[in-house]
Amino acid sequence: MPNSMKYLTVITVTYNAEKTLEKTILSVIGQTAFAQMDYILVDGGSSDRTLDIAHRYKANFATIISERDHGIFDAMNKGAKLAQTPWIVFMNAGDQFYDSCTVASLRLATSQPDHVIYGDCIRVYNDGQTEYRKARPFFEVDSGIPGIGICHQSIYLPTSWILSHPYRWQQFPHCADFEQIYAFWQERRRLQYVDRPLCLYAYGDGFSSQASHFSQVFEENALITHQRHSLQYYKQKLRMMLSHCKFC
Repeated sequence: MPNSMKYLTVITVTYNAEKTLEKTILSVIGQTAFAQMDYILVDGGSSDRTLDIAHRYKANFATIISERDHGIFDAMNKGAKLAQTPWIVFMNAGDQFYDSCTVASLRLATSQPDHVIYGDCIRVYNDGQTEYRKARPFFEVDSGIPGIGICHQSIYLPTSWILSHPYRWQQFPHCADFEQIYAFWQERRRLQYVDRPLCLYAYGDGFSSQASHFSQVFEENALITHQRHSLQYYKQKLRMMLSHCKFC
């Protein structure tokens, strides 16, 4: 049964994350609203010290599981199924909340979980440099085939929505988070923007930050937005090809 005293579940997905996990844990348990939050860790069967670090903070977790999975979105689905609160946010290894009051500032305890809440993010690069990234969701893009445009660590989702529309990792192994939010929007549900950063996103190791994968992301985005083989699709694909050739 849902825990009526708590309103948010934070889910951290890990795999061999010994170098980055602890700062994420400290950010989560350092939230001023942590007493009203559940914390779940879903590990993919790490072979390093990831689980040792997690168990050092075992008292702060509602659940820790470790087993093989089919990638990050499969693991995120597993975590969502364990949630006992009306809201969920994913904060993966290396990521952090913007500050200790981030969750409290959103007033989720008094918000009906019938919409999505999202905000901006700050990218943290491997060399320590940071960049403020304004959310520019797909529905604000007026040309081209868009991506999600929102950092998923800055997205607060209704648990009921994730359970009814889980991440479709089989069909969209790289953009299942975009597909989920796009489906929510297509049902004419509300997406509420918060005009401030909500997370520090560790940028540099993830799939979306690797240029060699951009074409795969583009193809999935075209399918999600029903623009595959449209005139815009071919124009954008040609531009991508010509841009790549300049560096050949």
